[in-house]
Amino acid sequence: MKRFIYILVMAVMFASCDDSYVDVLPKGKTIPENTDDLALLLNSTNDINSGGMNFSSQADDIMIPDSKIPFTGVSEMNAYTWQDFLFTDAEQDEDWVNFYRIISRANFVLQNIDTYEKGIEYDVDYTKGRALFIRAHAYMYLVNGYGKHYNASTASTDLAVPLLLEMNINEQHPRSTVQQVYDQIIADLNAAIPLLTETSKHRTWASKASAYALLGRVYLYQEKYDLSQENSKRSLDIYSTIKDYNTLSFASGKNAAKGVLGYDSNKMNNVENVYVQEPGWYRTELWLSNELINTFDKTKDLRYWYFTSDSTSTGEYLDGLHIVTTDGQVAFAGIKSTEVLLNYCEALMKQATPNRTEALTYLNKLRFNRFDAASYEDFASTDNAVVLDEIMQERRRELRLTAYRWFDMKRLGLTTSRTVNGKTFTLKARSNNYVWAIPLNVMALNDLLEQNPRGL
Repeated sequence: MKRFIYILVMAVMFASCDDSYVDVLPKGKTIPENTDDLALLLNSTNDINSGGMNFSSQADDIMIPDSKIPFTGVSEMNAYTWQDFLFTDAEQDEDWVNFYRIISRANFVLQNIDTYEKGIEYDVDYTKGRALFIRAHAYMYLVNGYGKHYNASTASTDLAVPLLLEMNINEQHPRSTVQQVYDQIIADLNAAIPLLTETSKHRTWASKASAYALLGRVYLYQEKYDLSQENSKRSLDIYSTIKDYNTLSFASGKNAAKGVLGYDSNKMNNVENVYVQEPGWYRTELWLSNELINTFDKTKDLRYWYFTSDSTSTGEYLDGLHIVTTDGQVAFAGIKSTEVLLNYCEALMKQATPNRTEALTYLNKLRFNRFDAASYEDFASTDNAVVLDEIMQERRRELRLTAYRWFDMKRLGLTTSRTVNGKTFTLKARSNNYVWAIPLNVMALNDLLEQNPRGL
C-alpha cells in the first residue's frame, strides 16, 4: 500500500478562507485510492494538529515589559492591546487558515470514505470517527474565537463562522450562527463517539476520551451543566492521568529557569494531554502578569516553584517580575486531563443542586498533585460559593497560557487592563474585541461575509 499518497496539485478554493486557495491535501505524486490512503491524510501532525495562537498575547496571563515593546511584532502588539484588527489585509490569520485547512481535510475524508475501496491497515469506522472529531474540534475553536460566547437567548442570531461540511469550489458561504455551529459540533461528536477507540495510539489522534471531554466543554460553555458533568465524567472514567509535580526537581539550585527534571515539555508525550493542538512554535521571553503570579501560594504550589522564575537562566534577577519556564512556552489549544477534571468540578457546582462532595473529591485529586506533599492539606469547605470560587481559582492557575484561559475570560465576562508606555488599554466585559475580527483578506474574497463589530 502506498505510504505517501497525495495528489500532485489539488487545492480547493474556499471563498470563506483568507487565501484564494486552501490546500486540502498535501502535494505529492499519487491520488488516494482506498480508505487507508484517506486515513493517512489525518495522520499529518503539521496539518491536523497545528493551530491555536491568536489568544496567546491577549489573555491576562502575560505581560510585556515596556523595555521589550520595541522588539515585539506589530500583530503581537495588536493582540496585546486588544486592537480592532490583529492583522492587516496583507497578513494571514494563521488560526483561520489552519483550522479551515483541518476542516477541509476532514470533509474530504468524510465525503469519500464510504465510496473508496476498503484498505487493510486502518479501520474505516475509526477513520470516520477521527474525521468527525477533528472537524468538531476545529469548529469549537473557531466559533469561540470569531463568534460571541454562546448565549441561549441570542445564539440563533449571533454570527459565528462559515459552516463548511463539504467541498464545493463554486459556492461562497455566509457566516452561520453560533447555534448552528454548536449544533454541528454536538452532532459530529455524537456520531464520532461510537466509532472511536477509548484511548488513542497517539495523543494527536482522537479517542472516546477526547470526544467526551470536548462534549463536556461544549455543554459547559452552553451552561448545560448536567450534560457537561455527564460527559466530562465519561471522559475521566476512561483517562484521568495527572502528573505528580512532587516527582519534579530543579536541575540547578532552586532556579527553574535553569531547567526542571522529570517534566516532559513535549506536548506529544505529556501524559496529561488527551488531545494535542498547538501552533508548533515556542514563545520566548514570556513574562507572567502579577495578577496570575498572585494567585499562587508561593510557599506550597509546585506550579509556582517549577514553572515560573524571577531570575533568568544565568541567575539575573528580574526585578520582581516572572518568566515562564518549561511549561507554557507553546500556545496550547488541545485537551488536557486537568481541564476535563475542572470542567467536571465546575459543572457539578453550577447545577441546580450542587454536588459539593464529589466536586471536592476531584478538586483535591488535582491539588494533591500540584502542592508540596510535605505540607499538603485537602481543600475543605461546607460553603458552596467558597468551593466554586476555589474551583475557578484552580482553573486560573491550571489553565494558564492555554486557549481556555482566554475563553474563560470571555465567557465569564471579565474586565482587564494593561498599560503600555504610559497608555492604558482596557478590555471591558462583553467587549466587541473579545470576538476576533474576520480576517480582512477573507472579507475581500467573499461578499457574503459580515464583519464583527469592533471597538473596546
